[in-house]
Amino acid sequence: MHTGPLGSTIHVLQADAGTITELAAIDWNRWFPRVCLDPVLGLVTLMTPSRLHEDLTGILDHVVDAAASLLTGAAKGLRHTRLRARGDPPGTGMEPDCGFYLGERAQAYRDALVEGAAAADAFLDRTPLDLVVETEITNFDEGKIGRYAEMGVCELWRLHGEREARELRVEFLALQPGAPPHALAASRVLGGLTPDDVRAAVDGVRRSTTLAERTEVVARIVRRRRRASVRVREEEAPFAARSG
Repeated sequence: MHTGPLGSTIHVLQADAGTITELAAIDWNRWFPRVCLDPVLGLVTLMTPSRLHEDLTGILDHVVDAAASLLTGAAKGLRHTRLRARGDPPGTGMEPDCGFYLGERAQAYRDALVEGAAAADAFLDRTPLDLVVETEITNFDEGKIGRYAEMGVCELWRLHGEREARELRVEFLALQPGAPPHALAASRVLGGLTPDDVRAAVDGVRRSTTLAERTEVVARIVRRRRRASVRVREEEAPFAARSG
């Protein structure tokens, strides 16, 4: 058993792929809220999230949903959904804290949900997520990053912190199959938001008391980022004209 940096309880077991496939027949979520059965890495990860972990995850879910609605027109969050690569046995896979379709993919997934569970599951199997958010990464979990990349996830946001959550650190990683992740100064999938923008949004939302206040906190940060982007383009325009 291991205690994560945000106070969650994490059990990590090693097993061969065949054993993990057999274990997938068990409904582990009856005993553990978060479960990862990874036949590729040979790991079974059983997690009981702390109150702080769940609080931060809920905040990140709201931040991304509100920002994406303004920047891409649509967002669809998936929590407690197990993601698996093609060829992985049923019941296995990764369970991120938050996962998102953005823009057109979000609308397409909503349409699939209207058709029914089978259509939604088929869409999820063939369509990688645009963004995954993890609020607690431990040494045992580092292998998740490469697995998300293999699944075609475009971008990963990592929120680091301690139990007191006084020093929250946000990191953006670009993912690509067969390549190591690399840090991003700004998001490629969500309007150029920066880690500082997200950290400020998390702090603001935590201090807000109503849904309207929380949404306005995110909207204010999005507007600020848009103005900053316009200024950068205006400053670069004369140089680009001279270069041309």
